[in-house]
Amino acid sequence: MVRMYSWYAPICFKATFVFQALMRTRELYHLGKAYAKSLAAYHTRGVARPFSASYAITNKCNLRCMYCECPLLKTAELNLEEIDILFNRLKEIGVIRLGIFGGEPLVRKDLGDVADLAKRKGFYLSLNTNMLLYDRFKEKLKGVDYFFTSLDGAREKHIQNRGEQDYDKILYGIEDVIAQGKNMTIIMVVTGPDYDSVDYVLDYAKRVGADVHFQAECFDAEKTGRTTNDLLVQEELRDFWKYILKRKEAGSPISSSTGYLNHVSEWEDYKITTLYDSSVRCAAGTGFLFVETTGLAYPCPFIKGQPKVGGIDLLKEDWKGFDYELPCTNCIVGPMVEFNELFHNPLKSSMEAVKRAF
Repeated sequence: MVRMYSWYAPICFKATFVFQALMRTRELYHLGKAYAKSLAAYHTRGVARPFSASYAITNKCNLRCMYCECPLLKTAELNLEEIDILFNRLKEIGVIRLGIFGGEPLVRKDLGDVADLAKRKGFYLSLNTNMLLYDRFKEKLKGVDYFFTSLDGAREKHIQNRGEQDYDKILYGIEDVIAQGKNMTIIMVVTGPDYDSVDYVLDYAKRVGADVHFQAECFDAEKTGRTTNDLLVQEELRDFWKYILKRKEAGSPISSSTGYLNHVSEWEDYKITTLYDSSVRCAAGTGFLFVETTGLAYPCPFIKGQPKVGGIDLLKEDWKGFDYELPCTNCIVGPMVEFNELFHNPLKSSMEAVKRAF
C-alpha cells in the first residue's frame, strides 16, 4: 500500500505549497491595496486611512522584563463581543493588517477565538508573543499569518533581561511555527553593545529559518521603557548598530530594513527615544494606528503626552482621524520607523516587506 501511493505524497505536498502561495498572494494583494489607499491619503493629506493597526489586547504578562512597564498598567480589557465591534470599525477605516500584542496576548484564554474572529474579518494577522504559553494554544493559532517573539541572546542573557523562565519553550515555539510554514521574526532588544548576543541570535535564526529585528531600548516612552541608563556610551552604540548593518549587508537574516538601521546608527542621543522635529513628518495616525486595551485609538503607543493628546473610542465614535498635531515626529522605535519607511520610501520598503512575507 505504501509503495502504491508513494508518488501521491510529493504531489500533495506541492499542491498544498502552491495553494498556500496563492492564498498568501491574495492576502498580500488586499494588504497592498489597503496600503496604496493609505499612501495616497498620506501624500495628498486627505482623510486618514490607516492600513495597519496594532491592538494591545491585554497589559497583563507572565514576565517582568527590565525594560517594559506594560504589566504595571491596570486597564480594562474588551470582551469578545466588544472586540467584534472594534474589528468591524477597523475594517470600515480601511485597516487590513492587524497586529495583536500586549502585555502577553496568550494570558488571555480566549486568544484563539480572537484570532479566529480576526481571520473571519479578513485581516492579515500577526501575533507578538513570548512563546512561553505557545504549546497550550498552538492548535488555536492556525490563522495567524506572522509571528513575532523575543530572544535577547543565549539563555543567560535572555533571562537576565526578561526574568527566570523556561528558555527551551521559546526555542520550541519558534521552531514549531517555522515547521508549520509560518513566518517568524525574532526581536532582539539592544540594551548595550553586546556583539556576542547579536552573533548568537543571528546564528540561531539562520539555522532554524527565522529572521531577526533589532530594537533599540526605549527610555522615555509613555507605555514602555524605564529610567534612562546613564551608563550608555553614545559612540559605542553607534558602532554597534553599524556592525548590525554590516551583518545585514553581508547576508545575515536581518528583517530590519537598511533604512531603519541607517536611521538608528545615526541617532544623536540613545537616551531619547522620541522627539519633535519640525522637518520630519510622521505617518502615525494616518498610515497606522494603535488601539489600547479599552478600545481607545491613538496614533502610536509611544506618542509623547498620551493620553493627554486624546484618543478616539472606536466602540462609540465615528472615525474622523486625529485632529491634533503630533507632539513627536521622530523616534527609534523599530515598528514605527519601519512604517514610516513605507510612507517615505514606498517602493524600496514595500519590496523588502513583500520579500519577507514570502
